[in-house]
Amino acid sequence: MKVIEVVETTSGARDRVWALLADGPAWADWGSWSENEIEGGGPQALGTVRTLVRKPFRTRERVAEWTPGERFGYEVIDGLRVRGYRATVDLEDAPHGGTTIRWRSTYEHAGPFTALMLRAAVKDACKRLAKAASKD
Repeated sequence: MKVIEVVETTSGARDRVWALLADGPAWADWGSWSENEIEGGGPQALGTVRTLVRKPFRTRERVAEWTPGERFGYEVIDGLRVRGYRATVDLEDAPHGGTTIRWRSTYEHAGPFTALMLRAAVKDACKRLAKAASKD
């Protein structure tokens, strides 16, 4: 099992970070995706299937964990050349205020290019989420 783990701290409160994670379509506002669509419409929740677009990639994911204010988890269904990809985003109160964001991804197998791309994408997403949460 391969592991990617990135930790960022933001001045934003945990409820602010959670609000950004929970609003599926808003991922296109703070992330590097051009679109994040919820299949069938409605709010993002446990079991939701969503499609994230960052050309030339179109990835389908299922929300696999949903603990408001604490943990958001998802798994890749298709669109990437990776087997067994699953990620969790854990939120904790930071020691001196704000929130610690721990984005941890695991997967069974990916080619060298895909593995490199996944590592960069997780690092970028965590950093962007922290930055977006720190805005007023």
